[in-house]
Amino acid sequence: MDDQWTEIPEDWELPEQKQEEPEIYFSDSLIALYTAFQNQVHKPKSVLYPSCGFDASPAKVFDKVTFVDAEKGNEGCIEKLKEAGLTAYKQDIKVYQPSELHDLVILLNPAIPHEWATRHMQTGYVIANEYHHTATELFHDPQFRLWGTLDFIVNDFENKRYEVKVSQNLEGLFEEVQTIEDLKALNPDYAEFLIDSVESFASDDATLKTFDEKWAAFRTALHQHKPYRRKAELYIFKKNVPEEI
Repeated sequence: MDDQWTEIPEDWELPEQKQEEPEIYFSDSLIALYTAFQNQVHKPKSVLYPSCGFDASPAKVFDKVTFVDAEKGNEGCIEKLKEAGLTAYKQDIKVYQPSELHDLVILLNPAIPHEWATRHMQTGYVIANEYHHTATELFHDPQFRLWGTLDFIVNDFENKRYEVKVSQNLEGLFEEVQTIEDLKALNPDYAEFLIDSVESFASDDATLKTFDEKWAAFRTALHQHKPYRRKAELYIFKKNVPEEI
């Protein structure tokens, strides 16, 4: 049987695909982490959450949270946060002017230097992750002291079961492994993945002879440091109180 073709009208247009409008969300895992912080470390009076996107999770735990986002890639998030009755500002954190200083700043994948947000606190705490090397920046800033970590004992997403450990054990945090053999002993799976990545990266460069040379070139190209001996889910930093003169 011959194929039957229907001529397409000249004014025909592809039907517009209706996209669902993004909504704010509350992360059960983050809520568990923040709850442990508030119960065991510090109950903040005023929280600043820059680069928040559609994440409204802190509002489920802390009494007073200010959300700030320039909406570069998160278009519409501030209006959605406002619709939920939350305090939110569509602006660059660089020009944000608070009515009061904050005593907790949350930095999760912020894609900004931490100083743009932490300048809005006199003292208090910062909760940060390492996805954009924010925790490393804070660790090397003399204004801040690494206080501890927030880690999961139980992280059961399917059943929404979370247990969090607050720890002041700082051993191995921000301490780089020195050799690939050291990394193999600490984390063999990641070491294997890293070796494959480094060898693939350096496969076309005959000037790199040893693995250490290849690894150094790999880190330079990706602006990375050597892996740390231990990492946390979230890091807690405390801003130093200026000494009285």
